Amino acid sequence: MPVITVQLGRERTLETKRRLVSGLTDVVADVLEVPRGEITVLIDVFGRENWATAGELLSDRATKEREAPARLDLEALFRKPPAAAKATPKKAAAKSPRRR
Repeated sequence: MPVITVQLGRERTLETKRRLVSGLTDVVADVLEVPRGEITVLIDVFGRENWATAGELLSDRATKEREAPARLDLEALFRKPPAAAKATPKKAAAKSPRRR
């Protein structure tokens, strides 16, 4: 009797779960050559407060991301550099004569 455990990081719709368990059951029945009725699928859903990566709960990480200021200043990408910071243009390299 195969038992499949699926661990999800967030809740899914009931229809999505139906499709998931049906697809998993079909594949396992085909590969292991067992009747569909012998296959059990268990779904564990972990909330962000019960999931951690690198020693930090995902719920805490999400809070920090919401509170943190934007890291990228998009306006800075479109500002012209100050005149003093402009580099002198380089001369174009002379082309070598064409060989025949």
